[in-house]
Amino acid sequence: MTYQKRLIEVDLPIKRISAHARREKSIRHGHISTLHIWWARRPLAACWAVICAALWPAPGQPDCPPAFIEAARMEMQKWTSHERLNFLSPESRLHFEALRQNLVNPVQLRPLLLDFIADFANWDNSTVKEFLDTSRAHYPSRA
Repeated sequence: MTYQKRLIEVDLPIKRISAHARREKSIRHGHISTLHIWWARRPLAACWAVICAALWPAPGQPDCPPAFIEAARMEMQKWTSHERLNFLSPESRLHFEALRQNLVNPVQLRPLLLDFIADFANWDNSTVKEFLDTSRAHYPSRA
């Protein structure tokens, strides 16, 4: 049995995730952990990003399952629609628009997944149905 490298082992958009985590830590309303300043605040942004990147195989690696590549390609293709592009950050939007028509190489899929993870780490996107559905669809199934 070969070891499948995960996305977190290949790359992670740490700078963007950290920016979301810093912003989330300063939010003082809407979450139970903000009741008292002494409570240890663990930003969910960083947790979501790390969980997704740790569960998803790394496209472009020789042992990445073809089923995951195809599912990820279909999900990332959905994010090129005009309705979903509005949820993405300007930086991510540029990448998705550039690869709208030509998403065939698994190596091209990796930056889109990383952009998705960075945008999903945004506190404002924590309840957006499209982000939640996509993150669930990418969960690798065990056969």
